[in-house]
Amino acid sequence: MIKPLFFLLFLLGSLTAHAKPPLVNVEDIHQDVEFYQNAELQLKLQEQLNANPNWKNLIDKKLLTISLVDLSDDEIRYAGINDDHMMYAASMPKIAVLYAAMDAIENGELAYTELVKQDMWLMISKSNNAASTRMIDRVGFQKIEDVMCNPENPFYDKFHDGGLCR
Repeated sequence: MIKPLFFLLFLLGSLTAHAKPPLVNVEDIHQDVEFYQNAELQLKLQEQLNANPNWKNLIDKKLLTISLVDLSDDEIRYAGINDDHMMYAASMPKIAVLYAAMDAIENGELAYTELVKQDMWLMISKSNNAASTRMIDRVGFQKIEDVMCNPENPFYDKFHDGGLCR
């Protein structure tokens, strides 16, 4: 069984009936992904997802894509389902808010209170929009932009299709 606390799981899916064209050229990022792919993690991910008939159906129809990155130790491991099929993910900005909040906490710019901890959990685990708004109010749009556009972070490149890419 895959332990939920030792990886970041990005459900990059859309439950719409209309397939959309890729947002970026996946050929450019394919080599980086291949380097970190892990067969054991891939099999565990497939086993877990295929055990749920609803998820399996969405995967088979390419209406659900999943990218999983295990950062639990120094060896980065990657697994993906339909990961060569890019889709718009409505809650993706919440990852940026979380990342900026963690940066602010580490730099002493935001206190790690029970309310902050609860809102970060609600924002990510429940995709709670009210909690997201509260976190944006605490962190600020400028902080989010600064963290995401920092050249040390490979998330946003305004010269290469923008978005979350290298």
